[in-house]
Amino acid sequence: MRRASIAYVVLFVGIAANAPYITLYYQSVGIPLAWIGALVAFTGATALVSGPAWGVVHDRFPRSLVLLPLAGGLAAVGCYGLFRLGATPLLPVFAALFAIGMSGLFPMIDVRVLELTGSDRTRYSLVRACGSAAFIVFAPLIGLLANAQGYGVIFLIIIPAMLVGSLIANSVPGRSNVLRAPSMLRAPGRVLGHRPIAIFMLGSLVCWTAIYSQTGFFSIYLKSLGAPAEQVGWAWSIAAILEVPVMVAYPILARRVGVERLIMVGVAIAVARQIANVVFTEPSILLACSILQGAGFALLLVGGVTFVSRQAPKGTAATAQGLLSAVTVLASIIGSGVGGQVAGLITIRGLYVVSVGLGLLGIVMISAAVLPGALRGRSEEAAITPGEVAAMLDAGGGQPPIQNP
Repeated sequence: MRRASIAYVVLFVGIAANAPYITLYYQSVGIPLAWIGALVAFTGATALVSGPAWGVVHDRFPRSLVLLPLAGGLAAVGCYGLFRLGATPLLPVFAALFAIGMSGLFPMIDVRVLELTGSDRTRYSLVRACGSAAFIVFAPLIGLLANAQGYGVIFLIIIPAMLVGSLIANSVPGRSNVLRAPSMLRAPGRVLGHRPIAIFMLGSLVCWTAIYSQTGFFSIYLKSLGAPAEQVGWAWSIAAILEVPVMVAYPILARRVGVERLIMVGVAIAVARQIANVVFTEPSILLACSILQGAGFALLLVGGVTFVSRQAPKGTAATAQGLLSAVTVLASIIGSGVGGQVAGLITIRGLYVVSVGLGLLGIVMISAAVLPGALRGRSEEAAITPGEVAAMLDAGGGQPPIQNP
C-alpha cells in the first residue's frame, strides 16, 4: 500500500500541473479560445474511447508488466510534443497521445490497489487521499512557478511525473486473484448489461455533467466578478481541501452509514455547491463555498469506485472502471462543450441554474441504482462468505475521474 500511495502522490503532482493550467498554456501559445474548446473536446473524446479500451486489455492480460509503463510513456511523449511544437498542426496529435496515456493509468493502478484492500474496498480511499493531498499542495505552487517562468514549465513537471509514477505503480503487486476475461469484445456488454451498474453510469453521467459545467467555467466566472487572477490556483486547492479528511475517514463512515448512503450524501453536497454558485456573486463567498466541492467529490468518487467494484461481473473489473472513466470524460465533454454554448446564450450564471436542475435529476437516477441495496441494509462491512470474498477479489477494480487533459 505504501508504494501505491507514493505512486498516487507522484502522478497527482503531474495532474496539479495539468488540470488548472493546460488551457492557459494553449492560450499562451496563441491558440484562440474557440480552438481551445475544440481541442479540449477532442482530447476528451479520445480518452472516452481509450479509457475503456485500456480496461478491456488489462482484464485480458491482468498480470502484464508492460501496460502501466506504456501508458505513462505515451502520456510523457504527448507532453513532450505539446511542449516542443507549440501551436502547430501536430499539436492535436500529441494532445491525443497525452489523453490516451492518461486515460489508461488510473484504471490499471486502481484495480491493483483494490485487490490489495481485500474485502474492505473502502480502504482504497486512504491511498487515494494521498493523491488529493499532493494536488492541494502543488497546484498553487506550480501556479507561482508558471507565472514566473511561463506556462510551458508545467510540462517539465508532468513528463517526469507520468514516467516515474507509472514505474512506481508497476511495482505494486499485480492482480493474482482474478479470472482472466475470456473475450475482450464481450466484456463491456457484460458490464452494462448489469442493471445497477447501467443505471449508476447514467446517473453519474448526469451528475458529473452538472459538476463539470460549473467547474469548467468557475475561473472565468470569478474573473468576471472581479476576482484577481492569482486566485485561480488557490480556488482549485480550496475546492480540494476536504477531499483528504473525507477520504481518510471514509472506511469508518462506510461501516457506520453504508457506501450507498454516502454516495447520495456526496451528490447532495455537489448540488448544494451548485446552488451556492447561483445564489452568491461575491468572489470571497464563492471561494468559501467551494470547500463543499471537496467533500462531495470525495464521497461520490470513492463511493462510485467501491459500488462499481462490488457490482462488476467476474473478470470485468478494469473494464467496468474504464467505462466509469469514460462516463466522467463524456461528462466533461458535455459540460465544457455544450455548457460553453449555453453560457454564451444565457451567461455563465444561467448555465449554473441549468446545472442545478441536472444535479437534482442525477440524485433521482443514482438513488434508483444504489438505494435498493442500502434499504436492504447492505454495506461494505456486511458479513460475507468466503466464496463472496473470492468473487469480490475476482471482480476488483476502480477508477477516479481524470482531470481534463
